Amino acid sequence: MRDIIPVRNMVYLVVCVVTITVFILLVVHPSHRSLSRLDKESAGIKQSIDKQKKLLPLYYQLIEKSRMAVSYKLPLPETEKLPEDNIGLIPSIFKEIASKSGADIISANPDLRTLSGKAGSLLINTTARGDLPCLRNFLIEIGKLPYLTGIEELQSEQQATDKELKMKIWLEME
Repeated sequence: MRDIIPVRNMVYLVVCVVTITVFILLVVHPSHRSLSRLDKESAGIKQSIDKQKKLLPLYYQLIEKSRMAVSYKLPLPETEKLPEDNIGLIPSIFKEIASKSGADIISANPDLRTLSGKAGSLLINTTARGDLPCLRNFLIEIGKLPYLTGIEELQSEQQATDKELKMKIWLEME
């Protein structure tokens, strides 16, 4: 059998097989592992890009909303005087304002003693309840009253889940 394959050729064959094995172990296998890792990273990046594509229209909507002008000035109505005949309507006016703004009116009581004191003015003791945005809207709606002279006192207290707002409001009377 030695005659068929000479020893020298056998040595060359073994050296070639060892060289090919070392090449596979040192070059091909690490490259294959690196390619697998890069494929996983690529798939993750592709998912991220798909999410971004889905969120892009929402992003553009938010940009458009942020560009819209927000009025920081509240409108001031023309001042008028509330007829004395309408004093009885004051609680219902405040209830209507509260329902528009989403708040609840606890009380809106005119202090008739102040009608004789300050010329042409009436003090209203009001208590409203609601969350902060509703109470904000309530105050804005009160500010739109044409016969509002001013708010003398404003107290806010936390009541369970809502806030309670106590106010002393001055109205101009005829």
